[in-house]
Amino acid sequence: MKKFSFLSAIIFLVGVCCCVSCGYLVSNALVLTFQTINSVSIESQTVYAISTFSSDEKNNVEEQKENLQKQNGAGFVFQFDSKYHLVASIYENQNDAEKVKKNLETAGLSAEILKIETPKKEVEGNFSNEEKTVLTNCLKSNFEIFKKLYDISISFDTKIFDETKAKLECNNVFSSHVSTKSNFDTLFKNHPSPALKEVSQNLTNVQEILSNLIAENFDSSGQTFSSLVKQSYCKILLAQ
Repeated sequence: MKKFSFLSAIIFLVGVCCCVSCGYLVSNALVLTFQTINSVSIESQTVYAISTFSSDEKNNVEEQKENLQKQNGAGFVFQFDSKYHLVASIYENQNDAEKVKKNLETAGLSAEILKIETPKKEVEGNFSNEEKTVLTNCLKSNFEIFKKLYDISISFDTKIFDETKAKLECNNVFSSHVSTKSNFDTLFKNHPSPALKEVSQNLTNVQEILSNLIAENFDSSGQTFSSLVKQSYCKILLAQ
């Protein structure tokens, strides 16, 4: 009977030790789940811009943009390789840019393709999984908005969308971005790091561009709505 009691005591102590060890491991796992030290980043993207005019002088390019905007081109002035370029549009796919360049040249217009690398973005810090998800969405937002506005402009130019539908879709893009920015502001209002402040400023700048788009604040008297959509995604993706 004493041997049995002694054995029971040993088993009990081993069980207690196992429970304590398991509890410690589970506790550590939960901490790692909700709080991890990491960096949040997105890779650079390659895009292809169609330039219809270039000059060493910015004013020379500015003088040409209204004519392009009347023809549904973005009319976005962009500095690239020490020159100022008049950008008509931007393409994610090089083949699409090549086709447009060929069509422009067939019509007797000059065109040049600019291969542009968007910068890699990275923010280091101590983030929860929720914070990491929201921050990743914020870092990706410029490129995602570019793709959405590009699709709207294509649908509008090819008559899939009428102007009312195109404007409604632009409003949806604006609303989605406001939600993205609100999520960021809620989670990171007490994080004063310079990198997060830069993300916040970018979100504010993009919201302003989209606000001007849906308010139809045209850049010139002859600018079309299709041109304004293109100019907006050029500003969002290539802002300098």
